[in-house]
Amino acid sequence: MIISKYACMTGKLWRPLVLITALLMNSACQGQADELKQALAEPLMPIDQVDAQFKEFVRKRIKKLELPGNSEAWTKEAKQIRRQVLEEVVFKGTPQSWRKMRVNVRKFNTLETTHGYSMERMLIEALPGMWIPAVIYLPDELDGKRVPAVLNVNGHAPEGKAYQDKQYRCIQQAKSGMIAMNLEWLGMGQLRTDGYQHNHLAKLDALGISGLAIFYRAMQCGIDVLEQHDHVDRNSIAVTGLSGGGWQTIMLSSLDTRVKLCVPVAGHSALSQRLDHPGSIGDLEQVPTDLAVYADYTHLNALMVPRPMLMIYNAKDNCCFVASTVKGNTYDPTVPFYEQAGVKQHLAYYENQDPGDHNYGADNRLQLYHFLARHLHPFGERKIEEDVDLQEILTAEQLQIPLPENNEDFDTLAAGFARDLPAATRRTHSQLLEQLHKTLNYPEWSAYAERFTGPRGVGGLVVRYLKVNIGDELSMNVSIIEGSNQASVKTVVLLADSGVVQQTKKIRELIQQGCRVIAIDPLLVGLNKPSTVLYQTNLFIHSVGERTLGLQAAQINAAVEMLRRVLSLGKVGIVAIGPRMSLAARCAVVLSGQHDYGELVTEGELKSFNELISPAASYAAFPEAYCFGLMQHFDMPTIKRLSSK
Repeated sequence: MIISKYACMTGKLWRPLVLITALLMNSACQGQADELKQALAEPLMPIDQVDAQFKEFVRKRIKKLELPGNSEAWTKEAKQIRRQVLEEVVFKGTPQSWRKMRVNVRKFNTLETTHGYSMERMLIEALPGMWIPAVIYLPDELDGKRVPAVLNVNGHAPEGKAYQDKQYRCIQQAKSGMIAMNLEWLGMGQLRTDGYQHNHLAKLDALGISGLAIFYRAMQCGIDVLEQHDHVDRNSIAVTGLSGGGWQTIMLSSLDTRVKLCVPVAGHSALSQRLDHPGSIGDLEQVPTDLAVYADYTHLNALMVPRPMLMIYNAKDNCCFVASTVKGNTYDPTVPFYEQAGVKQHLAYYENQDPGDHNYGADNRLQLYHFLARHLHPFGERKIEEDVDLQEILTAEQLQIPLPENNEDFDTLAAGFARDLPAATRRTHSQLLEQLHKTLNYPEWSAYAERFTGPRGVGGLVVRYLKVNIGDELSMNVSIIEGSNQASVKTVVLLADSGVVQQTKKIRELIQQGCRVIAIDPLLVGLNKPSTVLYQTNLFIHSVGERTLGLQAAQINAAVEMLRRVLSLGKVGIVAIGPRMSLAARCAVVLSGQHDYGELVTEGELKSFNELISPAASYAAFPEAYCFGLMQHFDMPTIKRLSSK
């Protein structure tokens, strides 16, 4: 009994001792992990260098605007640029029917007023099955007349066509003798649903179908309707809008010569300005795939020559495109083109001071009216002023137009096109490799250690730091970690969506298994992620013709090949954590020819590329996967098979 009693007491005492010991061991491990985390977070290339090299990488790839010898030469070049942007950017990969849409309008009851105008309510079919609400404001007493027309496009105001400042200018245009169209924008007003979120256009891009075309057709359909209107003077069609509406204005007006005058307001700038002022970057449609290969926004400005253009910016803009940051790089380069064509008076610039914020308020609207009067002469003997009573402004409900139940959006269009993809399934291994190389625009880069350190002891481990120069363009931070008291029997490359600094537990696990760990953060990841918002960084890379996924794969391969050579390593394994780095790792293995790699282990990777186009999928979370045409040519099982050979 005594023995039993002491055994029982010993058990009671032993359990707390075990717990205390475990806690102490865990605390020690945690301390070591924190020490390693701190050490890994001290790279040779700090964030300011990461930012600077990224900007330089993008900036030198943006097409430069050059003034030709004479205006005739520019007219010829302008036609070529317009064709290239339309074919290689806007409508790339789209069905031919999208460019040949006939005007299809469903009209609803007209709203009559006692203020000198009426409002036609309608739906316009922009693409098969996609209907856009619109309201046309018609002056009274139009019998037998053809008058100027203005397409008024929305910005990011969630009210859409009901946005008060937009209603003011549409009403005033009608009161001044013009026809005004108030066109709804994707993602705003009645089209403010998840399926119209702007970055969802990436789902079409991934399928090899330009999502930008949907934006383009959603605004161009307004010109189609106005051009065929019985009372519109086809030679006097103008476009104007604020913010995203300003972007629509320059994009549509520069590429569709049916537009005879445009007034973009705080909606666009040269891409270099956006690099330096991230608040001006905007959504995917504003920095679309491959645009900068063929044209910067300065080119689009110059495409307006000789047509009149007034560019309005705000002095204290609280959104984007602050006037002082834009004029020198966006407006000034356009001036010589108008001067060369002998129509300097057709180009104007205005900087709003009051209120000076992001607005298309009374002062900016007055500049619009004066510019229209100067070039399209709609006012006649009327005084150029704004004469709109607040009671004329309607609610969203009053302006609402019934939409069909199954109106197409980015998500439904993507789901429909995906059913028949990938396009070809019976392809040889070499054909698949060639296609992946092309789709990712994979660069054949080499690497060298630009800087490196000797071994540093960190919590029982040895850490070496390298700044690896890749292709003389994109250097990156690399760390090599191994145990201080044990020989490494194999080498593993560690990649993680979170960045390697957050993977100290995994690093220690691998080292305990006898591994030397090469910790790599490729472009847009961890220590090598520029400080710009992730998806906006990706926008720039794709816009200048590169593909982030291809660059990541090339960085991984170049660094590994260099380290294998310098350290006399055999094949190295890869451990990739998260969907982003799992896909990058698989692409790297495939494109390396698999000579450098042993086992590839992934955690949390995509099961299917269809996950990228589900309604809940987020471009912002995994932007590099939305590589133009990736899903057109590949599915996830094919990528896995290729990387497992």
